[in-house]
Order: sequence, then structure tokens, then C-alpha cells
Amino acid sequence: MLIEFHSSKGEEIINLGINKFSFRDDYNKVVYYFDQVNRKYKYISSDIFNISGYTMEEINNDGFKSIIEETVYSRSNSFTQNSGNEKEIFEEYSAAYVIRTKDNKIKWIEDNSFTKIDNAGNRIFSIGVLRDITEFRENIASLITNKQRFDAILKLSDVAFLLIDSEKKVSLINEKGKELFGVDDIIGKNYEYLFTDRIKGDAGITFKRFLDSHTNDHKIEVKFTTPSEEHLILWQKTLLRDESGNVKCIVAAGHDITEKKKEENIQNVISQVLQAANTVRNLDELFKFIHKSISEIMLAENFYIALYDKENDIINFPYFIDKYDKSAPPIKFGKGLTEYVIRNGKSALVDKQLDAELVAKGEIELIGPQSEIWLGVPLQIKGNTIGALVVQDYEDKFNYTTRHKEILEAISHPISMAIERKKVEQEREKLIEKLSDLNKSKDRLFSLISHDLRSPFNSLLGFSEILTTEYDQLTDDEIKEYLNVIYESSKNLYGMTNNLLQYSRFQTGRIEFKPTRIDITKLIKNSTKLLRGNIVKKEIDFKINSDPDIFIYADEDMMNSVIQNLISNAVKFTPLNGEVTVTVKSLAEEGMPHKVSIVVQDTGIGISDENMKKILRGEMFSTPGTEREYGTGLGMVLINEFIHRNGGELKIESEKNKGTRFIAVLPAADRN
Repeated sequence: MLIEFHSSKGEEIINLGINKFSFRDDYNKVVYYFDQVNRKYKYISSDIFNISGYTMEEINNDGFKSIIEETVYSRSNSFTQNSGNEKEIFEEYSAAYVIRTKDNKIKWIEDNSFTKIDNAGNRIFSIGVLRDITEFRENIASLITNKQRFDAILKLSDVAFLLIDSEKKVSLINEKGKELFGVDDIIGKNYEYLFTDRIKGDAGITFKRFLDSHTNDHKIEVKFTTPSEEHLILWQKTLLRDESGNVKCIVAAGHDITEKKKEENIQNVISQVLQAANTVRNLDELFKFIHKSISEIMLAENFYIALYDKENDIINFPYFIDKYDKSAPPIKFGKGLTEYVIRNGKSALVDKQLDAELVAKGEIELIGPQSEIWLGVPLQIKGNTIGALVVQDYEDKFNYTTRHKEILEAISHPISMAIERKKVEQEREKLIEKLSDLNKSKDRLFSLISHDLRSPFNSLLGFSEILTTEYDQLTDDEIKEYLNVIYESSKNLYGMTNNLLQYSRFQTGRIEFKPTRIDITKLIKNSTKLLRGNIVKKEIDFKINSDPDIFIYADEDMMNSVIQNLISNAVKFTPLNGEVTVTVKSLAEEGMPHKVSIVVQDTGIGISDENMKKILRGEMFSTPGTEREYGTGLGMVLINEFIHRNGGELKIESEKNKGTRFIAVLPAADRN
């Protein structure tokens, strides 16, 4: 075997007389020939100095082992080679050392050599190459570090990573991916194992199409159902291809955008509610819109809005949707969960356990069907709680969480502003309407004063003047007749004036409403006494038919006015020798146990359909009675207003020239 060693300058050649191998030294490579018998280097290329800082003489004096800090590994292997008729024995050797250079630096050295062995097993010489692999090792270490960092990033990343090879097998999935898909041992398996119960149906079909598609930069949103909640994942993918353009693997990344979508939905709801406050016509429409908007971001099958009337200490429920209760009447402010939220001005997420604890502490009282979970948030304006917004679930306590509470809290302020704005608008509209009505009332009053009251005054003045100027020429019968006319005019004028005062007080809100328990039969009899003169004068057959011990719940002054005006009106439009009947009865037998009807029926001239409509609309008009009795029309207006103010209802039945029935239905009072 012939081996030639060439120096970097090409000045030195050693021929060893065996098969030929050539080694040309580079900057980081040293070729050597080591005499195993004398344990000395016969040749080391000059670059040994570049690697170690030592010369061949210095290494031969101290030995190469003196600069070795650590032998990282070493391995050898013997083999034979035929050379003519003889067999030559060689040993292949490789090792890696950590050395310390002359200038005290640490380097990695790789050693590869062949050693000639004689037939007795003695080593004769070695030839080999020392190579500086420090930079290579540092690069490897850097790659390992980078891989470790990459693995750590994948493990800790909040993004799910998925790598699928050309055979549709999963070759990489990080911890977030395993958590999302609910899988563990998936590496090397077909990607269809990813389709567990967490992604199925349409979502599974969509995701499979996404993975199978050979298009880059494709994005989709897929719903994943975990044991705790539903997640919306935005998936993106890229395809890695070989030189021929064939897909080698698919890299997919899934980012959880559930919270982002929720925030977007919340912002949309806030924007929609504020916009609705400017566009919807009234509070009812606004409440419906609020319910619809909240239903888009959470379950809201059982939902209500409660508003607190602080002045009257009452809670109203202007919007109420519930599985068990169809409606919620106003209630006195008490100790329910709604009042608990309003009183504290803080949100409350209450399950049955907390409900029991609050009851035990005396904070609340159990009212109505108990929910598995109840969530209420206060509606506040400038720090003042105006009500509460509530959702609840009767079956599943997991349907509402702290996150849902945070969502409702986020939208409660704009909802409060929207409600308050719409309330102000409606109150302004009501005020404008009220002012308009008051203005109309003022005009009607001026008309009454200037026109309708003029007739009785003219009658009084005319007959008074006759009595004053012609008294001596009048007979006793004439004087008596004129005095009677003056009396009747004065009485009519008194009734008109009394109605006028009551009407003006009612329109200006100066009549205080004080409902109480009234014996209606007794009140009718007392009112009839004041009208006895007209009844007798027209020789009217007047009857009262009343069940014993019937009581109504109403304001007594208002009811006096109603009864007097009803009877006075019946007498006014009933001719001589006619009939007027007042009938009172409980409506319990007719399915209305808490109602009482008062029917005033006459045999008079009747009322036209048009005039009946005017009465029920509260319009003021007047027509003379059968004996030319004067009127202002105020009596019928007061009847209508007072009956409705007491929670009652007025009905009119009439037939021309046969009579009229006025039916007042009023709240009944307990007998005790």
C-alpha cells in the first residue's frame, strides 16, 4: 500500500510502499504518521500549529495525550487485506477529543486513522487525520438548542399545530392540538383519527375538505365542542412540495378566536342597542330588540327586564319572557333576587347552593320557581340603579358562567342608557300630549264659560230683572213661576259650576286619588237625595235594585260625582212619567269575582251612535234635555275619566226613543 503525505506547500512526500492514499491538509485538518514502536510522530502536517498551538516537536516531547481534556468517544475495528500471497492486518480507529490549546482554548478534535498490525499482533504505525470540528459541534449544539426552543414553543403555544404527511398520517401535533382534538397517541396514524366527538357533522366535513384541499392560504372557521364549552377555531394551512411539485406534507395551524368573536359580538350588540334607542318607536320595541340581541350571544329563553320605581317603591316588569310564568305584575320592593341586585347595585350569579345561603342569611326570600342558575346585572345611570336585567335557567346550572356575567356587565351600561333615553323620549312625548290636552281643556273651559254658562245666567238675570222692575204688576202665580225658574236655573248653574271645578281640578292633577272600601248602595241612595227635586218634578218612577252588602274599592269623592252625573243625565233625557232604574250586582257568577257592575237605565230619548263614540272618547259636547234642561257636557267627561281612574270600564247601550243603559264595571272590595 502506498500512502503519500503532501504538505500544504507541496514540499514533503512520504512513500510507505503500500496501496496509495492521498491526504491534502486543509486549514482545520492535520495529517499525521505515528510510529507505534517508538511512540513518536514521524510526520504531522504544519496545520497542527493552527489547531493546537503546538509544534510536532512539542507534541512528541509531551505526548498528544497531555493536551486531551476528555475523550468523548473512541471505537476501533480490525480488518484484513490481501497483498499478494500475504494477508495484512489493519485496525480502523475513530475518536473525538476535547483538547486545550496552547493559548488555553477548548476545541473539539475528531481523529480518524488506520493502524498496521504485524502477525504477532504488535502495532507498527498509524496514519490518520485530525480534524477541528469545534465549529461543527457548536452548530450542532445550536441546532439542538433551537430544536429544544422550537419544541418548547410548540408545547407552550396557544395555537394548535398539525403536520400531515403525503400519506395522510399525522407526523406532528403539539399539546394545544392534542387538547383541542381530545387525542393523545396520534402520531403515525391516519388523520381521520382526529375526528372525535369534538368535531363532527358539518364541522367535521368542512374541516376534512380543508385538509384535503391542495390550495395554500386557505382559511376556515370550525367549531370544536370541548367538555366545558364550545370553541371557534380559525384554521390556516400551507403545503410543502417537492421539486416536482408534489405535496410532501400539510402544515396547519389553528387559532382559538372564541373570545375574539365574543368581543366582536358584544361590540355589535352594544352598537345595535344604541342605534335601536334612536330608531325604535317605543320602549316595548326596544325591550324586544334587547332580548333578541342578547339571544345572539347567550341563551336567553327565560329573560326579563325589571325597572325600579323609587318614588312608589315598586318594581315593574315591562318585558318578561319565562317558561313557567306568562306575566309578572308590578310588586312592592321586597327581598327577591331581583331586589338583591338592585339594592346592592352589583351583579349576581346564583346557583341553588348560593340561593340557599342567601336565604339563610336573610338577604333574600324564595319567590317563584327556583332556577338551577340565575344571573342578574344592575341597570345603572350615573351611579343610580334604575333596574335589573335577568336571565335564568331552570334545568342546567352550567348554562351561565362568570364569563356570561362579564358579558352582561359589559353591555348593561349601554342598555341602561338606551332605556333611559327612550324613557325620557316617551315622557317628553307624554308631556307634549298632556300639554296639548290641557290646552284643549283650557279652550273647552273658555268655551263653556263664554257660551254654555251664559244661558243659565241670562235666565237668572232676565227673570230677576222682571221681578225687580215689575214686581207690583205681577200676580202671585207669576211671581211664584218666575222664582221657580230662578231656582231651577240656579240649581243647574250650581251643578254646572261644581262639574267645572271638578273637571279643572282633575285636569290639573289637584284631585288626590284615595281608593277605599265603599258601600255602593248607600252611596247611591245618598246621591239620589240631592237629585230628588228633578225626579219628582218630572214624575219619574225611580228604582234602586241592589244586592245586599256589595262593596267597591274606589275613591269616594269620584264615585259620588259619577253616580250623581249618571242619575242626573238619565233624568235629564227621560220624559215626564218615564222610568230610571239603578241596578247593582256582583259579577262573581259571570266569571269576574273581583268586579261589580252599576247599571243606570232610563226610558229616555236615547243616544246616537256618533254621540256614544264621543262620550267614550272623552269629548265634550252638550244637548238640551227633554224639558230644555241646560248642560255643559262636563258631567259625561267626568264619568268617563273617574271610572277609568278607578280601574273600571264604561259601556253604553242605547236605542233611539227607547232608552239608554250606562254600565260601569268597577273593582270589588272585600266584604270584611
